[in-house]
Amino acid sequence: MQGMAKKMPQRQSAGRAQKAPQQAPKQGKEMTGALGKLYNLPVKAGIAALVLLCVLALPVGNMRALQNATPKDFIRWGDVESIVEDRLDAAGNVITAASRADGVDEQVALLEETIEGMRPQDTAQQISRYDQQLQTQVTALADAARDGLDAEGQTMLQRALDDFTEQGNFLRQEARDFNDKADKAVEIYESLPLRALFVEPDYYEGI
Repeated sequence: MQGMAKKMPQRQSAGRAQKAPQQAPKQGKEMTGALGKLYNLPVKAGIAALVLLCVLALPVGNMRALQNATPKDFIRWGDVESIVEDRLDAAGNVITAASRADGVDEQVALLEETIEGMRPQDTAQQISRYDQQLQTQVTALADAARDGLDAEGQTMLQRALDDFTEQGNFLRQEARDFNDKADKAVEIYESLPLRALFVEPDYYEGI
């Protein structure tokens, strides 16, 4: 009996030890304040990350759609690079022929400056603007020089002008093909809700 009496408190103690973990932790005050903020931080961070991903996905998607539709730099489109160089060479030949006349120094200087400015250009907009200026100045130089040239000089000038015009026709044909492709890029650009974040697609002007 004494042995049994000694074991009874041990069972009761063990019983109390097993019941203790089953008590639910008190919440409320314990989950407020700094502890509550700390507990909620992962959820808020996850939501913030999800929102950030959604925000970033829209401009990234817009950018990819625009990039896929935008043609490469105009200078590398088709035969544009060689055509531009040939057209500038023809303009140089106009200068050579026209320089045999007197009183054209100012027109020659302006045309030479435009030729040098156009050589490094690579976009459709830049090339189109320089080419329009080139056309105007070649015409002005030829008009100023024609009456001061002899028959041989006028023949040289006309050949240079014909070559210049032919290269211009080739250039504009390439530009039309380029703009047909660029039209799609411009259409996408104008439909983008975040288009202010992107550069407007290049376009050849004046045709």
